Amino acid sequence: MTAEPTPRLHPSSPSGDAPPSASPGYSRVRARWRRPAGRAVVSIVTSLTLLTVAGCGLRLETPPPTEPVPDAQETLRRDAVDGALLVGELAVAAGATSSGLDATSLATLAEAGTFADLHVTQLGGVYDSGLPEPDGDTDEPPSGATEQPTTPTTATPAEVLDALAASSASMREGIDQTDDGPFARLLTSIVSSQDASARQLAASTGTPLPESLALPTGLLVPETTPSGLTATDLSTIIEAEDAAGYAFEVRAALADGDVRAAALDRAVLHRARAEAWAQAAGTAGGAQDPRRVAYSVPADVPTAELAVQLESSLAESYAALTAEAGTGTRPPLADLSTEASLAAVAWGAPLAAFPGLPEQSTTPPAAG
Repeated sequence: MTAEPTPRLHPSSPSGDAPPSASPGYSRVRARWRRPAGRAVVSIVTSLTLLTVAGCGLRLETPPPTEPVPDAQETLRRDAVDGALLVGELAVAAGATSSGLDATSLATLAEAGTFADLHVTQLGGVYDSGLPEPDGDTDEPPSGATEQPTTPTTATPAEVLDALAASSASMREGIDQTDDGPFARLLTSIVSSQDASARQLAASTGTPLPESLALPTGLLVPETTPSGLTATDLSTIIEAEDAAGYAFEVRAALADGDVRAAALDRAVLHRARAEAWAQAAGTAGGAQDPRRVAYSVPADVPTAELAVQLESSLAESYAALTAEAGTGTRPPLADLSTEASLAAVAWGAPLAAFPGLPEQSTTPPAAG
């Protein structure tokens, strides 16, 4: 059974019927719409007129648009932005108002402020809905909005360190909570950057480092492989750790003093991590074990420079793995990325706004 076409309103007739095409079906529909007596037609026209006249009133009664309520991901992003903003504001205030700071400390504060600005930008900046400000004064922020603190005018290095520690801790939690892998990778990089800035600031000003920024130590390799990682991911990181251990062994044998001791310590640690990853992956000693007897080590690169390259490469690898791993299993990977990044700094690498992110390796302009 075929349903009859639904009539459409058109201004050319009292019924509003628009002639789509000449057909018997259309004639029947049009006749049906013309069938009502004059009273019914007047009623329809009157109703339409009333609606038209009242239209403005109906629109005025519609509530104005409101601030959307942020979802879990947006909340994580805003929290990260707020933390980075506070770090930057305090760093600028401390550099301007703290007395007795030497040039190194002032430069560290300025760099921390510059990095914070870059972090805010990469995190997406401060949220702006584009909605007009509400009329009248109100102490209540719009629905879904976070109230921004007053910009500090004075600060101390200790306050900057506390802000770095708090922001780093918050973002570290976000790494494991977000469902967005690339966002987890970005947070991992920012955490590493904030940790390095905090250590340099603490060292240059003689201010105690907050306990939450204790340097990650030990193997840090989980006993079970993080979810989401493939066999290729595991094979790659096993070989990378083993190759780094081998390179440090070669350089330790050719060096003496502090360089020899430092290279040997890293050699032992990287070899142990390679073994731990192979055990976790279930490939240790088997046909799928990617480790080799020897690796190529460049002879024309100074030991410190080679160490920076090795540790920075591992920081990149672990940051990339945080993007692949599932929630609930990312913290060890993030800690390993931070540890490798800090090791690179210890070997002479400059502080960076985004360690572990090669696409963000452009050196920022000097602050001030």
